[in-house]
Amino acid sequence: MEREEEGRQALIPGLPDDIALDCLARVPHRFHSGLRLVCYGWRDLVTAPCFYQHREHIGAAEDLVFLVQALVEKGSGDGGEAKEEDEEENGCSAAVCSPPTYGLSMHNATEGSWHRVVMAEPTPLFAHVVAVGGKLVMVGGWDPVTLEPLAEVRVLDLARGKWRRGAAMTAARSFFACAAVAGRVYVAGGHDAGKNAMREAEAYDAAGDQWAAMPAMGEERDECKGVVAGGQFWAVSGYGTEEQGMFGGAAERYDATAGEWRREEGVWEAAAEGGSGGGDAAYVGVAGGRMWSVECGGGRRGVREYAGTGRGWKEVAPLPEGAMSRPCAAAMGGGERVFLMAAAATGENRSGPHGGWILEAGSANWARVETPVRFSGFAYSATAVRL
Repeated sequence: MEREEEGRQALIPGLPDDIALDCLARVPHRFHSGLRLVCYGWRDLVTAPCFYQHREHIGAAEDLVFLVQALVEKGSGDGGEAKEEDEEENGCSAAVCSPPTYGLSMHNATEGSWHRVVMAEPTPLFAHVVAVGGKLVMVGGWDPVTLEPLAEVRVLDLARGKWRRGAAMTAARSFFACAAVAGRVYVAGGHDAGKNAMREAEAYDAAGDQWAAMPAMGEERDECKGVVAGGQFWAVSGYGTEEQGMFGGAAERYDATAGEWRREEGVWEAAAEGGSGGGDAAYVGVAGGRMWSVECGGGRRGVREYAGTGRGWKEVAPLPEGAMSRPCAAAMGGGERVFLMAAAATGENRSGPHGGWILEAGSANWARVETPVRFSGFAYSATAVRL
Protein backbone atom coordinates (compact mmCIF):
# COMPACT_ATOMS: atom_id res chain seq x y z
CA MET A 1 0.00 0.00 0.00
CA GLU A 2 2.87 2.31 0.86
CA ARG A 3 4.54 1.65 -2.51
CA GLU A 4 1.29 2.36 -4.33
CA GLU A 5 1.00 5.67 -2.47
CA GLU A 6 4.57 6.55 -3.45
CA GLY A 7 3.80 5.70 -7.07
CA ARG A 8 0.81 8.00 -7.11
CA GLN A 9 2.91 10.84 -5.74
CA ALA A 10 5.72 10.49 -8.28
CA LEU A 11 5.73 13.05 -11.07
CA ILE A 12 6.25 10.27 -13.62
CA PRO A 13 5.81 6.73 -12.25
CA GLY A 14 9.02 4.75 -12.44
CA LEU A 15 11.27 7.79 -12.67
CA PRO A 16 13.03 9.70 -9.90
CA ASP A 17 11.47 13.14 -9.50
CA ASP A 18 14.65 14.98 -10.51
CA ILE A 19 14.71 13.19 -13.86
CA ALA A 20 10.96 13.67 -14.27
CA LEU A 21 11.42 17.38 -13.58
CA ASP A 22 14.04 17.59 -16.32
CA CYS A 23 11.66 15.88 -18.74
CA LEU A 24 8.70 18.12 -17.95
CA ALA A 25 10.82 21.28 -17.92
CA ARG A 26 11.81 20.60 -21.54
CA VAL A 27 8.20 20.54 -22.74
CA PRO A 28 7.62 23.64 -24.93
CA HIS A 29 5.60 26.46 -23.39
CA ARG A 30 2.72 26.04 -25.86
CA PHE A 31 1.91 22.67 -24.23
CA HIS A 32 1.94 23.92 -20.62
CA SER A 33 -1.81 24.47 -20.55
CA GLY A 34 -2.18 20.75 -21.22
CA LEU A 35 0.37 19.80 -18.56
CA ARG A 36 -1.65 21.66 -15.94
CA LEU A 37 -4.65 19.42 -16.66
CA VAL A 38 -2.90 16.05 -16.27
CA CYS A 39 -2.89 15.85 -12.47
CA TYR A 40 -2.57 17.98 -9.36
CA GLY A 41 1.14 17.22 -9.07
CA TRP A 42 1.88 18.46 -12.57
CA ARG A 43 -0.36 21.49 -12.12
CA ASP A 44 1.41 22.48 -8.91
CA LEU A 45 4.81 21.96 -10.54
CA VAL A 46 4.10 23.88 -13.76
CA THR A 47 2.66 26.86 -11.85
CA ALA A 48 5.55 27.10 -9.36
CA PRO A 49 8.31 29.72 -9.82
CA CYS A 50 10.97 27.04 -9.25
CA PHE A 51 9.78 25.25 -12.42
CA TYR A 52 10.67 28.24 -14.58
CA GLN A 53 13.92 28.76 -12.71
CA HIS A 54 14.81 25.17 -13.56
CA ARG A 55 13.88 25.72 -17.22
CA GLU A 56 16.32 28.63 -17.29
CA HIS A 57 19.00 26.57 -15.52
CA ILE A 58 18.88 23.70 -18.07
CA GLY A 59 18.58 26.00 -21.09
CA ALA A 60 14.92 25.20 -21.81
CA ALA A 61 13.47 28.69 -21.18
CA GLU A 62 11.74 30.37 -24.12
CA ASP A 63 11.57 34.03 -25.12
CA LEU A 64 7.95 35.13 -25.58
CA VAL A 65 6.98 38.48 -27.09
CA PHE A 66 3.46 39.79 -26.45
CA LEU A 67 1.96 42.47 -28.69
CA VAL A 68 -1.25 44.51 -28.63
CA GLN A 69 -1.91 44.34 -32.34
CA ALA A 70 -4.50 45.31 -34.97
CA LEU A 71 -6.14 42.26 -36.50
CA VAL A 72 -6.26 41.72 -40.24
CA GLU A 73 -9.59 41.32 -42.01
CA LYS A 74 -9.87 37.54 -42.24
CA GLY A 75 -8.48 34.47 -40.54
CA SER A 76 -7.60 36.42 -37.41
CA GLY A 77 -9.83 34.72 -34.84
CA ASP A 78 -8.50 33.94 -31.40
CA GLY A 79 -7.05 30.66 -30.29
CA GLY A 80 -4.41 28.12 -31.14
CA GLU A 81 -1.07 28.16 -32.80
CA ALA A 82 -0.56 29.93 -36.09
CA LYS A 83 1.20 27.49 -38.36
CA GLU A 84 2.71 28.44 -41.69
CA GLU A 85 -0.03 30.17 -43.61
CA ASP A 86 -0.54 31.23 -47.20
CA GLU A 87 -2.60 34.30 -48.09
CA GLU A 88 -4.45 32.56 -50.89
CA GLU A 89 -5.24 29.51 -48.77
CA ASN A 90 -6.73 31.25 -45.75
CA GLY A 91 -8.24 34.32 -47.41
CA CYS A 92 -6.22 36.78 -45.32
CA SER A 93 -5.33 40.21 -46.51
CA ALA A 94 -2.94 42.70 -44.95
CA ALA A 95 -5.71 45.26 -44.44
CA VAL A 96 -6.80 45.73 -40.84
CA CYS A 97 -10.39 45.22 -39.79
CA SER A 98 -12.77 48.15 -40.26
CA PRO A 99 -13.65 49.40 -37.71
CA PRO A 100 -10.29 48.50 -36.12
CA THR A 101 -10.21 45.40 -33.91
CA TYR A 102 -7.26 44.61 -31.69
CA GLY A 103 -6.02 41.36 -30.21
CA LEU A 104 -3.19 40.14 -28.00
CA SER A 105 -0.61 38.24 -30.05
CA MET A 106 2.34 36.19 -28.85
CA HIS A 107 5.49 35.41 -30.78
CA ASN A 108 7.59 32.55 -29.42
CA ALA A 109 11.02 33.76 -30.53
CA THR A 110 12.65 30.49 -29.46
CA GLU A 111 10.40 28.31 -31.62
CA GLY A 112 9.59 30.89 -34.27
CA SER A 113 5.84 30.36 -33.85
CA TRP A 114 2.96 32.84 -33.57
CA HIS A 115 -0.16 32.52 -31.42
CA ARG A 116 -3.24 34.54 -30.50
CA VAL A 117 -3.88 34.80 -26.76
CA VAL A 118 -7.50 34.01 -25.92
CA MET A 119 -9.27 36.72 -23.92
CA ALA A 120 -12.81 36.69 -22.53
CA GLU A 121 -13.34 40.36 -23.41
CA PRO A 122 -12.38 42.38 -26.48
CA THR A 123 -8.90 43.86 -26.40
CA PRO A 124 -8.88 47.66 -25.90
CA LEU A 125 -7.46 49.68 -28.77
CA PHE A 126 -4.06 51.26 -28.05
CA ALA A 127 -3.65 49.46 -24.73
CA HIS A 128 -0.21 49.08 -23.19
CA VAL A 129 1.11 45.66 -22.24
CA VAL A 130 4.03 45.09 -19.86
CA ALA A 131 5.52 42.05 -18.12
CA VAL A 132 6.29 42.20 -14.40
CA GLY A 133 6.78 39.53 -11.73
CA GLY A 134 5.57 36.59 -13.84
CA LYS A 135 2.47 38.51 -14.89
CA LEU A 136 1.35 40.24 -18.04
CA VAL A 137 -0.39 43.55 -17.31
CA MET A 138 -2.61 45.25 -19.89
CA VAL A 139 -3.35 48.89 -19.07
CA GLY A 140 -5.69 51.56 -20.44
CA GLY A 141 -6.38 52.21 -24.11
CA TRP A 142 -9.71 52.86 -25.83
CA ASP A 143 -12.98 51.05 -25.34
CA PRO A 144 -13.42 49.23 -28.69
CA VAL A 145 -17.10 50.24 -28.88
CA THR A 146 -17.28 53.79 -27.48
CA LEU A 147 -13.66 54.75 -28.33
CA GLU A 148 -13.43 56.41 -24.91
CA PRO A 149 -10.22 56.18 -22.83
CA LEU A 150 -10.21 53.42 -20.23
CA ALA A 151 -8.87 53.17 -16.69
CA GLU A 152 -9.11 49.38 -16.63
CA VAL A 153 -6.34 46.91 -15.92
CA ARG A 154 -6.20 43.23 -16.87
CA VAL A 155 -3.63 40.83 -15.43
CA LEU A 156 -2.59 37.47 -16.90
CA ASP A 157 -0.81 35.02 -14.59
CA LEU A 158 1.63 33.56 -17.11
CA ALA A 159 2.25 30.36 -15.16
CA ARG A 160 -1.43 29.58 -14.54
CA GLY A 161 -2.76 30.96 -17.80
CA LYS A 162 -5.57 32.82 -16.02
CA TRP A 163 -6.79 36.38 -16.45
CA ARG A 164 -8.20 38.61 -13.73
CA ARG A 165 -9.30 42.21 -13.51
CA GLY A 166 -6.81 44.38 -11.69
CA ALA A 167 -7.45 47.55 -9.74
CA ALA A 168 -8.26 50.34 -12.17
CA MET A 169 -6.11 53.43 -12.64
CA THR A 170 -7.37 56.47 -10.76
CA ALA A 171 -7.88 58.25 -14.10
CA ALA A 172 -8.80 56.97 -17.55
CA ARG A 173 -6.13 57.80 -20.08
CA SER A 174 -4.79 56.83 -23.48
CA PHE A 175 -1.57 57.39 -25.46
CA PHE A 176 0.48 57.57 -22.26
CA ALA A 177 3.98 56.47 -21.30
CA CYS A 178 4.11 53.04 -19.67
CA ALA A 179 6.91 50.72 -18.53
CA ALA A 180 7.79 48.37 -15.66
CA VAL A 181 10.69 48.80 -13.25
CA ALA A 182 11.46 47.21 -9.88
CA GLY A 183 8.20 45.22 -9.84
CA ARG A 184 5.95 48.19 -10.55
CA VAL A 185 4.11 49.36 -13.67
CA TYR A 186 4.48 53.11 -14.18
CA VAL A 187 2.10 55.26 -16.25
CA ALA A 188 2.43 58.96 -17.00
CA GLY A 189 0.92 61.56 -19.30
CA GLY A 190 -1.37 60.75 -22.21
CA HIS A 191 -4.77 62.39 -22.56
CA ASP A 192 -8.19 62.12 -20.94
CA ALA A 193 -11.67 61.75 -22.45
CA GLY A 194 -11.70 65.45 -23.32
CA LYS A 195 -8.42 65.15 -25.29
CA ASN A 196 -6.69 67.17 -22.60
CA ALA A 197 -3.02 66.31 -22.23
CA MET A 198 -2.07 65.06 -18.78
CA ARG A 199 0.83 65.56 -16.33
CA GLU A 200 -0.41 63.04 -13.77
CA ALA A 201 1.40 59.75 -13.09
CA GLU A 202 0.85 56.68 -10.91
CA ALA A 203 2.44 53.29 -10.23
CA TYR A 204 0.83 49.84 -10.04
CA ASP A 205 1.99 47.04 -7.74
CA ALA A 206 0.89 43.90 -9.62
CA ALA A 207 1.55 41.61 -6.64
CA GLY A 208 -0.54 43.72 -4.24
CA ASP A 209 -3.01 44.90 -6.90
CA GLN A 210 -2.71 48.51 -5.76
CA TRP A 211 -2.02 51.85 -7.39
CA ALA A 212 0.14 54.44 -5.67
CA ALA A 213 0.05 58.16 -6.39
CA MET A 214 3.17 59.81 -7.83
CA PRO A 215 4.14 63.46 -8.23
CA ALA A 216 2.88 64.98 -11.48
CA MET A 217 5.41 65.62 -14.22
CA GLY A 218 6.64 69.12 -14.85
CA GLU A 219 4.55 69.50 -18.01
CA GLU A 220 1.76 67.88 -20.00
CA ARG A 221 2.89 65.02 -22.23
CA ASP A 222 0.37 63.53 -24.61
CA GLU A 223 1.64 60.65 -26.81
CA CYS A 224 4.85 60.40 -24.80
CA LYS A 225 6.94 57.23 -24.92
CA GLY A 226 7.70 55.13 -21.85
CA VAL A 227 11.03 53.36 -21.33
CA VAL A 228 13.22 52.14 -18.47
CA ALA A 229 16.90 53.13 -18.54
CA GLY A 230 19.41 53.34 -15.73
CA GLY A 231 16.85 51.76 -13.42
CA GLN A 232 14.48 54.71 -13.86
CA PHE A 233 11.18 55.26 -15.67
CA TRP A 234 11.33 57.81 -18.49
CA ALA A 235 8.53 59.67 -20.27
CA VAL A 236 10.03 60.82 -23.57
CA SER A 237 8.75 63.75 -25.67
CA GLY A 238 4.99 64.32 -26.05
CA TYR A 239 3.11 67.60 -26.31
CA GLY A 240 0.70 69.79 -24.35
CA THR A 241 -2.99 70.41 -24.98
CA GLU A 242 -2.28 73.66 -26.81
CA GLU A 243 0.54 72.19 -28.92
CA GLN A 244 -1.41 69.38 -30.60
CA GLY A 245 1.02 67.16 -32.52
CA MET A 246 4.06 69.40 -31.92
CA PHE A 247 6.32 67.00 -30.06
CA GLY A 248 8.82 68.46 -27.61
CA GLY A 249 12.43 67.40 -27.39
CA ALA A 250 12.68 66.97 -23.61
CA ALA A 251 12.01 63.93 -21.45
CA GLU A 252 11.34 63.47 -17.77
CA ARG A 253 12.70 60.59 -15.69
CA TYR A 254 11.39 59.55 -12.30
CA ASP A 255 13.89 59.26 -9.46
CA ALA A 256 12.07 56.87 -7.11
CA THR A 257 14.60 57.39 -4.31
CA ALA A 258 14.09 61.15 -4.29
CA GLY A 259 10.42 60.86 -5.22
CA GLU A 260 10.65 63.45 -7.99
CA TRP A 261 10.85 63.92 -11.74
CA ARG A 262 14.01 65.22 -13.37
CA ARG A 263 13.94 66.93 -16.75
CA GLU A 264 16.31 65.85 -19.50
CA GLU A 265 16.74 68.09 -22.55
CA GLY A 266 17.40 67.00 -26.14
CA VAL A 267 16.24 63.39 -25.87
CA TRP A 268 13.84 63.57 -28.85
CA GLU A 269 16.14 65.26 -31.38
CA ALA A 270 13.63 65.19 -34.23
CA ALA A 271 11.74 67.98 -32.45
CA ALA A 272 14.75 70.29 -32.80
CA GLU A 273 14.94 69.43 -36.51
CA GLY A 274 11.33 70.37 -37.15
CA GLY A 275 9.90 66.89 -36.73
CA SER A 276 6.25 66.94 -35.79
CA GLY A 277 5.56 63.26 -35.18
CA GLY A 278 6.79 60.88 -32.49
CA GLY A 279 5.14 57.80 -33.94
CA ASP A 280 8.15 56.70 -35.98
CA ALA A 281 10.45 56.09 -33.02
CA ALA A 282 10.37 53.27 -30.48
CA TYR A 283 12.36 53.40 -27.25
CA VAL A 284 13.66 50.31 -25.50
CA GLY A 285 15.85 49.65 -22.47
CA VAL A 286 18.66 47.17 -23.16
CA ALA A 287 21.36 45.42 -21.11
CA GLY A 288 23.51 47.64 -18.94
CA GLY A 289 20.71 50.12 -18.24
CA ARG A 290 21.10 51.70 -21.68
CA MET A 291 18.37 53.41 -23.72
CA TRP A 292 18.07 52.66 -27.41
CA SER A 293 15.80 54.25 -29.98
CA VAL A 294 14.65 52.59 -33.19
CA GLU A 295 13.85 55.43 -35.59
CA CYS A 296 12.08 55.31 -38.93
CA GLY A 297 11.28 58.97 -39.55
CA GLY A 298 12.11 62.58 -38.83
CA GLY A 299 15.10 62.44 -41.17
CA ARG A 300 16.70 59.67 -39.08
CA ARG A 301 16.67 55.95 -39.72
CA GLY A 302 18.49 53.47 -37.53
CA VAL A 303 19.16 52.30 -34.00
CA ARG A 304 20.88 54.71 -31.65
CA GLU A 305 21.97 54.73 -28.02
CA TYR A 306 21.46 57.64 -25.64
CA ALA A 307 24.87 58.71 -24.37
CA GLY A 308 23.58 60.83 -21.51
CA THR A 309 22.85 64.43 -20.63
CA GLY A 310 24.51 66.81 -23.07
CA ARG A 311 26.12 63.99 -25.06
CA GLY A 312 23.20 63.15 -27.33
CA TRP A 313 22.94 59.90 -29.25
CA LYS A 314 25.39 57.56 -30.95
CA GLU A 315 24.76 55.18 -33.82
CA VAL A 316 24.41 51.48 -32.95
CA ALA A 317 23.02 49.76 -36.04
CA PRO A 318 21.14 50.52 -39.25
CA LEU A 319 17.49 49.60 -39.60
CA PRO A 320 16.91 46.10 -40.94
CA GLU A 321 16.41 45.88 -44.66
CA GLY A 322 12.72 46.26 -45.46
CA ALA A 323 11.65 48.04 -42.25
CA MET A 324 9.78 51.17 -43.33
CA SER A 325 7.77 52.86 -40.56
CA ARG A 326 5.66 52.62 -37.37
CA PRO A 327 8.16 50.69 -35.20
CA CYS A 328 7.22 48.88 -31.99
CA ALA A 329 10.02 47.28 -29.98
CA ALA A 330 10.68 45.19 -26.88
CA ALA A 331 13.89 44.01 -25.20
CA MET A 332 14.37 40.25 -24.92
CA GLY A 333 16.66 37.95 -22.95
CA GLY A 334 17.69 40.46 -20.31
CA GLY A 335 18.15 43.19 -22.91
CA GLU A 336 20.64 41.25 -25.04
CA ARG A 337 18.24 41.20 -28.01
CA VAL A 338 15.59 43.55 -29.37
CA PHE A 339 12.39 42.45 -31.08
CA LEU A 340 11.08 44.92 -33.67
CA MET A 341 7.69 45.01 -35.39
CA ALA A 342 7.40 47.56 -38.18
CA ALA A 343 5.62 48.25 -41.46
CA ALA A 344 7.58 46.63 -44.26
CA ALA A 345 8.43 48.42 -47.48
CA THR A 346 6.70 47.33 -50.67
CA GLY A 347 8.17 47.34 -54.15
CA GLU A 348 6.77 50.86 -54.63
CA ASN A 349 8.68 52.12 -51.58
CA ARG A 350 5.44 52.37 -49.64
CA SER A 351 4.51 50.87 -46.26
CA GLY A 352 2.90 47.45 -46.47
CA PRO A 353 2.03 44.72 -43.95
CA HIS A 354 3.98 44.69 -40.70
CA GLY A 355 6.74 42.19 -40.10
CA GLY A 356 9.17 41.21 -37.37
CA TRP A 357 12.93 41.39 -36.92
CA ILE A 358 15.32 40.54 -34.06
CA LEU A 359 18.50 42.48 -33.34
CA GLU A 360 21.42 40.89 -31.50
CA ALA A 361 22.66 43.72 -29.30
CA GLY A 362 26.25 42.46 -29.16
CA SER A 363 26.83 42.02 -32.91
CA ALA A 364 24.28 44.61 -34.13
CA ASN A 365 23.03 42.02 -36.65
CA TRP A 366 19.37 41.72 -37.64
CA ALA A 367 17.45 38.53 -38.43
CA ARG A 368 14.07 38.55 -40.19
CA VAL A 369 11.18 36.89 -38.37
CA GLU A 370 8.76 35.00 -40.56
CA THR A 371 5.43 36.69 -39.92
CA PRO A 372 2.17 35.01 -41.02
CA VAL A 373 -0.34 37.32 -42.67
CA ARG A 374 -2.80 37.11 -39.79
CA PHE A 375 -0.11 38.57 -37.50
CA SER A 376 0.95 41.34 -39.90
CA GLY A 377 -1.19 44.13 -38.40
CA PHE A 378 0.08 47.29 -36.73
CA ALA A 379 1.52 46.65 -33.24
CA TYR A 380 0.89 49.43 -30.72
CA SER A 381 2.76 48.04 -27.69
CA ALA A 382 5.00 45.07 -26.95
CA THR A 383 6.76 43.39 -24.07
CA ALA A 384 8.88 40.28 -23.71
CA VAL A 385 9.27 37.66 -20.99
CA ARG A 386 11.50 34.60 -20.63
CA LEU A 387 9.71 31.48 -19.31
